Amino acid sequence: MAEQTVRIGHIGAGRWSKNVILPALKQIPGVELVTVANSSAESSAAVAEHFGFARTAADWREVIEASDVDAVILGTRTEMHAGVVEAILGAGKHLLMMNAIARNAEEAARMVEASAAAPRQVALVYPAVFGPFYVKEDAAMTAVLESGAVGDVMHVRTSWQTPFFGLGSMFEPCHRWFGEHARILGWRKQYDVPPTITPEGREIRPQVNLALAELHSGATIAYEHSTIAGGAQARVEVFGTEGTLLAYAGGQDVGGFFRASKDGNQLQPIALPPDLERSLTTPLPVEAEFIAAVRGERAAAAAIPRFVEGLHMLEFTEAWSASRDAGAWRDLPGA
Repeated sequence: MAEQTVRIGHIGAGRWSKNVILPALKQIPGVELVTVANSSAESSAAVAEHFGFARTAADWREVIEASDVDAVILGTRTEMHAGVVEAILGAGKHLLMMNAIARNAEEAARMVEASAAAPRQVALVYPAVFGPFYVKEDAAMTAVLESGAVGDVMHVRTSWQTPFFGLGSMFEPCHRWFGEHARILGWRKQYDVPPTITPEGREIRPQVNLALAELHSGATIAYEHSTIAGGAQARVEVFGTEGTLLAYAGGQDVGGFFRASKDGNQLQPIALPPDLERSLTTPLPVEAEFIAAVRGERAAAAAIPRFVEGLHMLEFTEAWSASRDAGAWRDLPGA
């Protein structure tokens, strides 16, 4: 049976789109690249020629209004997102957009309302980029927790080293795995040494960021981030009533899950179910999940955030900033 054709319009095709999203879309049968609008006519023409778009658009409104576009990839600057997202969903188009979802929780709430008003439209936020950790391994973490390997979760410690903070990107999977956060305490140490300059000219300032969060379940989560060590690495440690779980992402331990029982102190690799182990050997591109959802074949993987999860991320990061500035705990909405 022939695949249902999905016709794509792209607004703001930047580096990530050109390096990852568009090459991935071109590998999916039945996907047509129809029109692209960048910040300049020259840039739009270059992307169209390289990736085979049928035409270019003068601006983002032309992409949204096109009758031969089913779904839009949105990669514009964050300050444009709220208004453009409302227009895309209002025009009946499906949407995959880049992080960050919005500048603040107020704008994100508008986008949640727009998505709720268009329940037939697929609206997804591209996960923060950290290898396959949020998408490919999400099923593994969920399966291990649901198996009761650690019992009731009492405390979680998550740490990562990246050039920029990205607290919301770590909160999102922890929120999904461990439940609603009730309040947060934030702290930052900025080191008085010269920053590192990236090849793109961005400054990386040596700092440590900490967050301690209490969950509605009574469990706690400690988030620890550093720009000092360099290299993209992350780990999640789960301490429960029946044992300890350690999961790695980055470096040589990608996909590693290890457990120690409550009566032992030796971490042992966890053997995942064979069907799950096989599924983890095959990459799970976000783009393929989006197209499958547009076609109605299945819901996109849970690890790909919806707009409401983007709202929760912003509420969490805004509460962290307020707590850091005040040096006091801050309650989260709904606490």
